Order: sequence, then structure tokens, then C-alpha cells
Amino acid sequence: MVAMSSKQREQIERAVEEECKADSKIADAVDCLRNMEDGMFIKNLENVQGDERDVIFISCTYGPSEVGGRVYQRFGPINSDVGWRRLNVLFTRSKKRMHIFSSMRADDILISETSKRGVIALRDFLDYAEKGSMNGTPLHTGRSPDSDFEISVIDALHQAGFESEAQVGVAGFFIDIAVKDPGKPGRFLMGIECDGATYHSAKSARDRDRLRQEVLERLGWRIRRIWSTDWFSNPKGELEPIIRELHSLKTDMSVDEDLYEHDADRFEEAEVDAEANDEEVSSILGSECSLRDRLEAFSKTVIAKHFPNTPKDRCLLRPAMIEALVELEPVSTSEFVEVIPEYLRKSTEPKEARQYLGQVLEIVAGSEVSQTAEPTI
Repeated sequence: MVAMSSKQREQIERAVEEECKADSKIADAVDCLRNMEDGMFIKNLENVQGDERDVIFISCTYGPSEVGGRVYQRFGPINSDVGWRRLNVLFTRSKKRMHIFSSMRADDILISETSKRGVIALRDFLDYAEKGSMNGTPLHTGRSPDSDFEISVIDALHQAGFESEAQVGVAGFFIDIAVKDPGKPGRFLMGIECDGATYHSAKSARDRDRLRQEVLERLGWRIRRIWSTDWFSNPKGELEPIIRELHSLKTDMSVDEDLYEHDADRFEEAEVDAEANDEEVSSILGSECSLRDRLEAFSKTVIAKHFPNTPKDRCLLRPAMIEALVELEPVSTSEFVEVIPEYLRKSTEPKEARQYLGQVLEIVAGSEVSQTAEPTI
């Protein structure tokens, strides 16, 4: 667990100690976690370097003093000249996943021409954590292509039906060409790097760009390279595999696109259509089973009857979606589009979602109420 300041770290340590004092089982569990080979730690931003764990919890610390209040643009060590380096260390401590706790959102951080790289990095990271993608994070610099080579690649992409933007800034780097998704404005499908002939013999440049590419790929970018010598000798041969890949990545406009939009109102329309099977839903809501069992029961007894031919990997209540619903517990369509990862929503059969999403959220909400209700005497 990592906090952005030493005071926040101390507060977390006190909270853990209080929980341990109040419950011996918690104390035993914490002791067990601390004594593991890669045991639990609680540190602040400045001293987390060198530590890696499967899961990292990050307390962002900064935020409004009250709900809906103003977020003061004071970010401690992050606002220093080396703040971005400290964040880079923090964001690479996790081997598998991170859980972010923040009372402010990315758009609460105001960016200007004088903003430090650390503040920009924090804003971009929160944006990524909220959306689960790099959408909206790249910096549109307005810079022109660096060479005629880049211009010729951009023109060839345009002729193939793909618009692109030159010199897009991401995480302190510039991507030569960022290819846009024709079906979803604002989303980039791929970054293309255009490397000159002298690049082959520059070992330091190769090492630097390999690290740079690893950083961009970890941030969600798909990077492809075109060598100038190969391009000028056989542009068609260089471009064709990239075009095929872009077609496989682009948003399919013929599919029910409204299911995939980050727009809660469109999901609300789907809820209105889900009026059938009220008895089954009431029965499931009245059961004392766990939320996972309720969702599995609804899938088998209701959805499967009406959509028996839906592929297993596109079912609304497939195992991966059930796990996400149990862990994140969205109780409204706005929460659903906010917290459920985009890749899960996009791979769901649209007809199932339109018919049953509203009732599924009712089951989640009913489970939450039953868990928090006070027992009667």
C-alpha cells in the first residue's frame, strides 16, 4: 500500500493498528501478510522504490476537503521537478493490478502550459484508471510531421481510409503517427513509429526507444514500426499488414454501437425494455444466497431460456462479468458504464444487455440492501 505523503501513510498505519486491536483475527491476518516473503507494506511515495508486489493499493491523498468542494492544486512532492519520476516508480510497482483510492477525478486536476510533468502524469493516470483505456489521455500537440517520410505514411493511411495525427504526446513522449478509430472519434487504434536509415546503427537510440515502447505498451498503446529503407523500397508491402490490423481493431459501426458508448442514458433505454420475468427476479431477490449465486441462477433460469444460442463468451452473465459485478457492485446504469471495464461491456451480446441489464442491476442492488440491513428482533 502506498500513500502520496508521509502523513497519509501514518494515518493508514494508525487505522490498520486500530483494526488489529479491535479484532484478533484481523491482527493475525495482518501479521501473516507482513511475514510473507513479499509481505504487506505501507509506504509513501518517496520510499517505495525497489519494492514490487502482485497488488498495489494507492491512496491518492489529494482532493476536496468536503464532497463537491474545490480541489486545491497543491500536490506536494509530485509538483517538484522530479515528481514525474517518483510517480513512474510508483506506477510500475505492481506486477498484476492496482487499486486506486481517490476523492478527486482526473478533471479536478487543472493543466496549463506551466504545469509540472508530475502533475500531468497524475492527471493522465487518474484518467486511465477511470476509463480503463488511454482515450482522452494523449496530448494533441498540433505539431507537424517531422519528415517527408512521415507525411508519405500519413497520406497512404488516408488513402486506405484511416485518418491520423502526427506527433501525439503521451507520458512525456511523442508518437510519430497516431491512427484514429474511424468508428469512435477521440480513440486511437495504433501508434506508428517512423525510423530513419541511421537508426539501425545507433545502439543507444535502439535501447532508449525499446524502453520507450515498453512504457507506451504498458499504458495500452499498440506500437508498430516502419523503417524508411523498407518503406521507400516497398511501401505497399509495409503498409498492408498494418492496414489489416487496423481493420481488425477499429470499432464496427454496424454493430449496436449504443451498447458500447460511455453514455448512461443509452443504458437507461435498455432498462425500460426489461419488464418480463418479474416473478423470477422477485424470487431471486428473496433468496438468501450470495450475490454470485443469485446472478448465476438468473443467468440459468431466465436469460438462457430466452437466448439459448448466445456464445458463452458473449453472454451478459458470463463468469468474468459476474466476477466484476460481485466485486464492483454497480447498482445503476451510470455506475455500470463507469466501473465495469470496457472490454467486458463491448464483448456482451447487445440483445441480452438491452433485455436484462436493468434486472441484473436490481439483483445487485437487492443484494447490497440485504447485506446492510439491520437484523430484526
